[in-house]
Parts: sequence; structure tokens; C-alpha cells
Amino acid sequence: MRVLHVISDENIGGAGVLLTSLLRNFDRTSVESFVALPKNSALAPRVREANTVTYLLQHSVDRVSLGAVHEMRRLISLVMPDIVHTNAAVSARIAARLCRTPIIHTRHCCFPLTGLWQVPPMRFLGGFWNRMLSDRVIATAEAAKHDLGALGIPERKIHVIINGSEPIRELSEDELQQAYRQWGLSPHDFTVGICARLVACKGHRTFLQAARLLCDAAPLIPFRFLIVGEGEERAELESYAKDLYLSDRDIFTGFVEDMAKIYRILRINVNCSNGTETSCLALSEGMSAEVPCLVSDYGGNRAMIGDSMAGFVYPVGDAAMLAKLILKIATDRELEQRMRRAAYDRYLECYTARSMADEVTALYRSIAKRKNK
Repeated sequence: MRVLHVISDENIGGAGVLLTSLLRNFDRTSVESFVALPKNSALAPRVREANTVTYLLQHSVDRVSLGAVHEMRRLISLVMPDIVHTNAAVSARIAARLCRTPIIHTRHCCFPLTGLWQVPPMRFLGGFWNRMLSDRVIATAEAAKHDLGALGIPERKIHVIINGSEPIRELSEDELQQAYRQWGLSPHDFTVGICARLVACKGHRTFLQAARLLCDAAPLIPFRFLIVGEGEERAELESYAKDLYLSDRDIFTGFVEDMAKIYRILRINVNCSNGTETSCLALSEGMSAEVPCLVSDYGGNRAMIGDSMAGFVYPVGDAAMLAKLILKIATDRELEQRMRRAAYDRYLECYTARSMADEVTALYRSIAKRKNK
């Protein structure tokens, strides 16, 4: 099967990481992949490293424009894919429909309908649009499936495929020590991290509030707090951390290319999301490195942990409970070790990139078979 993947991201976000994991884990005797992405996309080198034919788009496919639709029609005619698989990319989906090529799109986010989308005519319009421009929709969590249903997408069109990730590589002893030095850390520090874009829906303020509570409650524990990622709120968050007198405890790392340097020095991996979260790659990557998780009770987060001892769930925005759970792990070495083993087992059971790629391939086959009939 020939599959044309279309992604509109210019940065390296979760959708891009997910795509490159798929490209590296597809059985190439079954799936021949091509990727179209913006001409200035930082993701392009990673796609090429996955030995995948790459096309750089001159027009933005995220919005409807004649130029983008025309460019995509020409590309579809050149590649002649059996399936066009998009992340949003409305113009690409219109072009695929005009070319009579089956369309799959992936829904990565999860949030309740608000504003105009709660009005029945707008919900109908959104559902009609997605029904017309998608033969199947991949929801990356049951919570995302629920949102799609609320928009009017028929259940038969929705397939839940949980995000998988590639295992985080081991570091040599020299690399490990270099990672500690890079961020001014010691192996004796108790490192707590949040790995997410620095935007409001990721809940970084809850993380920083919990950090302040921990420093006050347990001043003798050498807590260090890593805020990993870039985003529009960085300056505000750095200022907020200073207001909380955390400057000697927190570290804003910025974007980190090699995340092994982060996960291999973390003791706890935190997710504070209050919006959009489905099956968080930062959590599954951390689990592959045996890092316990603490997650807000939003979207697909609770399902990521399930009934395992891989982590604990706390109410969205509850910094006091988050601090309490961090302290519980930090003061019980045996508990931490059990959680580390459980995190790795949870990863192997539920979140490998290979199992995700196999599920996506099975969906491709069902669409291609239907097309051939």
C-alpha cells in the first residue's frame, strides 16, 4: 500500500514525533510511505532520516485555500497513494476527496465542545465536514473518540489507536554524567520533570506551585524541577517561578533534541494538563525509561496509568495533592522501585511504537480492501 502522510506542523511536536515513530516501525513490505510537510518544517530532517520520500509544500494545508488544494491535487496525482493520512490538514483532505483517494485523519486532542460548537447547527456543520472529508478517523484515546462522537462522527468511522513511542535509549556512564553537568545537577538530586510545550493547557503553573509546596514541606530533600520544552509562555513561566522563589531549584531546559538525557536522570515524570491530552507521548517515553508518572485527571491521562502501579492520578489543578504524591514517592525508595518496574511493564504491554504501527497498518488494509472492492 502506498500512503501519503500530510502534516502541517512546522515545529517538532507530538504529532511529528508520532509520525516519525510510525515511519520507522511500519513493515515496509506492507506500507510504502511518502510525507508532505511545510517547506520550513523542522521535522523534515527526521523524516528523511527515516528513509522516507519527502515533499516540501509551498502552501499551508491547515486552512482552505485554492493554492493549497491545487498543490495537493498535483502531489496526489504524482504519488498515486492508496490512502492519504492527515493530521487536520483540511486542504489536503479536500484534494484527496477530489482525487477520490480514501482519507484517514488522526485526532490528537481532547477537549469538550465550547462556544459556538455547542450550538446544534455548528455541531452538525462540524460533523458534516468531518464525515465528508474522512473515510476513517483515528482517535488517540477513548476521550478523543467521545469528542468526535459529540461532533456527529459515526462510531463506525472512529478507530481508537493509542499513541505508541520508541524506547528511550540507554546512556553510557559518561553520557549520564555529562547530562547531569549540562543542567547543573547531581546524581543525589531528586529530579522531577514536566515535558510539554510551554502553553497554558499544559498546566505548568500547577507544577511550579507544587514545587514551592515541596520546598517548604521538605527543605532537606534536594528537589530539582525540570521544565522541558519551548512555547509562548516561557517568559511568563520563568517570571512566575522567580515570584515563587524557585530560581535555585527549577531549570528551564528549552527544547531538547535527545530526550534520553532527560528521562534517564528523572525520578518522576509529571503531566499537569488541563486541556487536549489524549495518550501523551512524554508519558509513554518516560515509562520506557522506567520513570514513574504523576498525571492530572484529564482526557486520556487516567487510562494511560490504568490499574497499574506505573503512576498516580490527581485532580486537575490540585497542586497540593501533586506535591503530596511527589513527597510520597520521594520518601519511599521501595515504592519508587516498584513503580519504576511497573512503568516499564506498562510500556511494553500498551505503548510500543511497533504495536501502534501494526494497528495502523491493519486499518490501512481494511480501507484499501474496501477501495478495491
